[in-house]
Amino acid sequence: MSLSLVEPAPVGRRGRSPSSLADFAPQSILALAAEPQRAVAVLIEPVEEIRRMVGWQTVELSERASPGECKSALVQAVRRLESQFNISLWDGERGRPRLYSPGQAVAEGVGQAFAVADLQAPLRVWLAGLSGGGSLAAGEAALAGALCNPVATYLPGPQQSPRALTREFQSLRPDVVLIVGGHEQIGPRSQDQVLSLSGLAIEAAAQLPAEERPLFCFAGNSQSAEAALANWRQRTGGGAAATADNVFNAGDGSSATALTNVLERLHWHRSLAIPAMQEIAQWLDHPVEPSSTQWAFAQAVRLWRRRQQLPTLHGLYAAADRWLHVWVWEMPDQEGEGLRMNCVRPGERPEILAEWPPVRLVSGDWPKEWPRPTQPPPILGSQRPVAAPAFWWDPLGLVPVVAGIGQTTPEAVLEVLTADILLEDGTEFATV
Repeated sequence: MSLSLVEPAPVGRRGRSPSSLADFAPQSILALAAEPQRAVAVLIEPVEEIRRMVGWQTVELSERASPGECKSALVQAVRRLESQFNISLWDGERGRPRLYSPGQAVAEGVGQAFAVADLQAPLRVWLAGLSGGGSLAAGEAALAGALCNPVATYLPGPQQSPRALTREFQSLRPDVVLIVGGHEQIGPRSQDQVLSLSGLAIEAAAQLPAEERPLFCFAGNSQSAEAALANWRQRTGGGAAATADNVFNAGDGSSATALTNVLERLHWHRSLAIPAMQEIAQWLDHPVEPSSTQWAFAQAVRLWRRRQQLPTLHGLYAAADRWLHVWVWEMPDQEGEGLRMNCVRPGERPEILAEWPPVRLVSGDWPKEWPRPTQPPPILGSQRPVAAPAFWWDPLGLVPVVAGIGQTTPEAVLEVLTADILLEDGTEFATV
């Protein structure tokens, strides 16, 4: 694959040489990304009244890299940018990117730094339900779109031993114990069985040391949720717990989304607790905070749908360790817009994605599992003089990195995506 199409424009067309970038320090932006298997640093500066990506550096990591190694790789990527442009981007004394401060005798560093960082491994989920083809199947389908790895599925049987289950928890070390089951019907039968199942799991988890206890999540019959959580908190002395809509609520896709949201919040909360993540957060000036990869890519897909005047858009971030699908669509009768996210292992195309529209925006290697569209998408409102491209492609996987700056400057995200990153139909630069 040739990457010449996404190289920055020649120096003569920018008007300034890379060695003069320090003169633009108050307007320059450093966009960073720390992921489980790579670290990226992107330098953005104003060029001819728009923001442009003038350089980037990527450091690849092994599957077993620790969060600390990911943070060190991010520093290495910034250092490489320094060498590339012969400017000062890293403050070695303070151990953080060099940010411009008004009143400095010499304008060094950049005006702002943003970070997309996600160093928490997928959550380990232990799933229990009342029936293999019913509640467990519904639970597994709901987990298909979350950042998690199911480590076990459990059906109640004649040999229900809390002690044996405690040993299983000790062996599998789940981050989450998820209980599903029970139809949304009024009556004790819809509650008794799922409460009995949750009670068994609670009894087993309560025997674990407090620091080893997983989060308890109840996504079964909604009338049972309050009693299940009260039992958990009583037996564990107030252990972490959450509820989500009943995933066994047939035909209600929002129930799966509710569970995904619970797990996503837990994943991000644990990610922020990692020391390497906390240090990266300290690199950024308040009120800027690190963004998750999922949030940043979702914002990019949203922005691009609006810019291209599309009624719907399906984007895919094909990272080395996960594939993140984002589907956004216009909701004319509401102020917001529809959003669905689905995270799967690389190479997977689960049935849950069968109802989604074709992938038209890809960041990373375009996967063979998702053929490139050949027909342009429909456009909102009046038709353009020229048909829209059939798809947009970022072969370098930089969309989430750049999208991180959208916290304060969403228009800059669109300028960089348009001018430097997204290729129309995979052959040429997109145009505004």
